[in-house]
Amino acid sequence: QASAPLAPLGCDSLAMAAAAELGFARREMHSEKLAGTVKAFQKHIFLTWGLADEWPEDPFDAQHKGTLPVVLDEAICKAKKEINGKVRISLVERAAAGQDGLVMLYPECLEYDIGKDGAGIPELLRFLKGELPRGSLGCDIEDTTLFVCAHTKRDGRCGFCGPRLTAKAEELSAAGKVGPMRIRKCSHVGGHKYAGNVLVYGKDQWHWYGYVSPENLLSVLRGKAERGRLWR
Repeated sequence: QASAPLAPLGCDSLAMAAAAELGFARREMHSEKLAGTVKAFQKHIFLTWGLADEWPEDPFDAQHKGTLPVVLDEAICKAKKEINGKVRISLVERAAAGQDGLVMLYPECLEYDIGKDGAGIPELLRFLKGELPRGSLGCDIEDTTLFVCAHTKRDGRCGFCGPRLTAKAEELSAAGKVGPMRIRKCSHVGGHKYAGNVLVYGKDQWHWYGYVSPENLLSVLRGKAERGRLWR
């Protein structure tokens, strides 16, 4: 006798299956030591561009030629021999309309608008090459910034964990449990298997964390996880 067809999974069942495979209780959580899993670099540029759910799998790929991420990446690559140190580029989700083209530069903690058309890229390059003094480009970023990888089309784990961590961080901030902080979704930072991946940048702060969950996020935001098992 043929077996009866399986009933389609309900929304709750689908959510539970996704959480088990992609979420904070998946088997690979805390399965590896994280210290030393970040490749060395000296500068990190975050480009405000679009929404995290809409970013392509690799926004810097040549197939997207002509878009602002590719234009900036190509300019940095061409100038890399004149720039002191390796530069990493990531995307951040715009917080409001009209923000595309705004960049954040670390460890200098500077914010500068290169424009939606990239017209300000030459000046940014001059600064990176050391041709412009500090104070001549953009404005200082005073608050600590939390960057949460939420690159949905790059990896499902980041797409699942990132938005939930962002929401939890905003909840903790609204409750006054952490100091002034920017909270931004960012693109792929490497190490999908370590999701949730979060970066905490600010003056005298340059920290990457993996296996972050809503339960341990507060310890990360308060600096208590530094050089601990979540520290990359």
